[in-house]
Amino acid sequence: MLFLITFYLFLLGSSGLIFFNALQMWRLNRDLTLPISTFFIYYFTLGGAIFFPMDAFLSFKGAEIGLHYLPMFDRLFKVSFDFNYLNACLLYVFFILIFQFTYLILMKKKQHLGDALNLNEKHIPFKLSINTNYIILMSLFFIFTSIYVLRKELFYAIANEKSIYIITRANTNPYYTIHQLANEFAIIIPFIAYSFAILKNNKYNININKKKLSFVILFLCCSISSIYIAMLGNRREILSGLVICLLISLNEFKNINYKKLGAIVLLVLSIFLMNNFFRSTSIPKLINDLAHPSYVQGLSLKKENNNNQESGVAKSKHALGSFFLSNELFYAHFSMYGVLEKKVPITHGSSLIYLFSSIIPRSVYAKRPPDIYSYYAKSVNAAPGQIYTIHHATAWYLNFGILGIFIGAILLALLFVFSFRIKFLNLKYQNKFIIFLKFLMPYLICSQIVTFITAGPEAYKAMIVEGVILPILLIVFCTRKEIL
Repeated sequence: MLFLITFYLFLLGSSGLIFFNALQMWRLNRDLTLPISTFFIYYFTLGGAIFFPMDAFLSFKGAEIGLHYLPMFDRLFKVSFDFNYLNACLLYVFFILIFQFTYLILMKKKQHLGDALNLNEKHIPFKLSINTNYIILMSLFFIFTSIYVLRKELFYAIANEKSIYIITRANTNPYYTIHQLANEFAIIIPFIAYSFAILKNNKYNININKKKLSFVILFLCCSISSIYIAMLGNRREILSGLVICLLISLNEFKNINYKKLGAIVLLVLSIFLMNNFFRSTSIPKLINDLAHPSYVQGLSLKKENNNNQESGVAKSKHALGSFFLSNELFYAHFSMYGVLEKKVPITHGSSLIYLFSSIIPRSVYAKRPPDIYSYYAKSVNAAPGQIYTIHHATAWYLNFGILGIFIGAILLALLFVFSFRIKFLNLKYQNKFIIFLKFLMPYLICSQIVTFITAGPEAYKAMIVEGVILPILLIVFCTRKEIL
């Protein structure tokens, strides 16, 4: 009991310091990006520590409020509330605090971001008009690309009245990465455009074309893409879209249409609360009754696809509890404990080797070293066929030990600092890409932070290329420059 009380006092004190630092981050430039990013980092880092120690002390009674992480002990490793758990949480706290203090020190040495925005505003003699027709066509293109890539899995799930989420998650499709990218772009592009429909005006002269149906078209596009992604049982892409929409809108809170903002928030919240329905067999049964597809009679799936899992998805009695207390709250959180408990050896920078080797095509360099997630899953004897996550701090710890935690936290802070510092650049030629990069980079990073914090250093490539550069290029394609 004393150990439990001591732990919660430590957690309370460290959490208070973390959120105090988040407030200081906001005060630097009155931008919500860092506080919201800190919240997500905290949620996937220490959120599990709020519930697990008490649940363990009460002999795991948490199922009554929607906690359902116990089966992962059989697939991953058993977690105990002991000194290894305390050490894991200490390392997590150090990671967050180093990240925050690095950001605060570097940002305090510069002038206010608002001054830079006012300076840049004078040097933009044109406006950028986003074409809503291009946006919806592009979003539909990516949706159809996703459907085409997973057509066998989708038809199999519908014809056999199985959960689409379970089937697609257990697939062995070699083009699954293309499907994931298509899902991300199908969501993020219309949500970015919708954000500019909410704004009445902005300092970078970015707006949507002034057609009467532009708002309706964009809202319909966001709805279609969100419902499709939800039917696949995914939520992170939708969350990313909502986060970037909220950041663009709320950072201009005096200059937005609150009815339009409320509409998109209500849409996403409704979809999230219906997550168990979308992951159940109800939709495949309905489509099968209407269309009777029989395209695929058999399919190669991972071993995790079984009836017990499917019935669990369909019959969850704690929809609200599952929404806030998803197993994603615990998978990454427990990873540091597994590494400490199993005494997993340090790899001395294997993630950096993987990053550099990933530039070389597999046709040239077929024996690419495994990423840190694969090393982690193998080292803790995780059951094969199950998708796990590793916390970003754990991944850096596996690379360089405690030094890796410092390196990882500082690099993450530098990424955010750069995303804000780029707004200060006054380039002679400000093309469309540069303007959108200045405006959107911090928001795009924040929208990807959930995926990033539950992955290793290898995620920097996806963050920068797939999370920032490609979405901006796609938005630029849908935009026309008009000289004022």
